[in-house]
Amino acid sequence: MMTAYLGTIPDYSQGDIKGLLLSGGTKEAPASKAGLQATDIIIDLAGRNVENIYDHTYAIEALKVGQEVEIVVERKGETLRLKVTPLSRQ
Repeated sequence: MMTAYLGTIPDYSQGDIKGLLLSGGTKEAPASKAGLQATDIIIDLAGRNVENIYDHTYAIEALKVGQEVEIVVERKGETLRLKVTPLSRQ
């Protein structure tokens, strides 16, 4: 089975933030191409609520490689809805 890959880099020092705080993304990865940035907080991925790193991991495991999905992030108090197309992890 192919594992979906977004290239998000979690900020493991995020504290009590609800969602998944990003410290960045892998260059040329799907997340970067979708417009995700460091300090974005992922709150929803493909219709799945993301409250922590575990929710994010389960949401990624449910993605289909090559199938575009919506990713919802909070950025500086704004909610943004972006489209991301997962690649397969090599």
